Amino acid sequence: KECSNNKKHRHYTTLAASQGDSKACGMLGAYFMNAECGLTKSLVLAKHYCEKNLEVVNSAFNFSIALYELGKERYEGFLEIPGYSPIPKFLFWIRRALKLDSAAMKYRATELISMIETKVNSHCTNCRVKAEGSSLKRCVRCLGAWYCGKECQVQHWKAGHKIDCIKS
Repeated sequence: KECSNNKKHRHYTTLAASQGDSKACGMLGAYFMNAECGLTKSLVLAKHYCEKNLEVVNSAFNFSIALYELGKERYEGFLEIPGYSPIPKFLFWIRRALKLDSAAMKYRATELISMIETKVNSHCTNCRVKAEGSSLKRCVRCLGAWYCGKECQVQHWKAGHKIDCIKS
């Protein structure tokens, strides 16, 4: 919804969010995500506010996008650093948004999931060896990492995937 009186609307939305109103947090998250209501785009603040309202689908969707974009910014496009990878959490929350919302959002979420999975499952997450056909095995817990074998999976788990991994 558009802000007719940006300053007043922002003030009361921020006040409500600071008092724990999850709907206000979701609204602020969306505003920061899309640079609306007179606010500048801030992925950090979008993530912060959306995280407080994850039971609402738009917030889960925006949260997942913020995680992914922040990861790209922070690690110069390399998203598979063990212990710091946003991919498992991104996939978890975007799948959650996929289950609950409008056809347009489902389409967009499906496209994003497909894009990420295609990019990530083309090589072993641990040793970075290119995949031959569909020879990679997927992490069954988070569904967000692919391995050429058990040895790579164990090494990657110990290197930090256990921090990133979120049960789907």
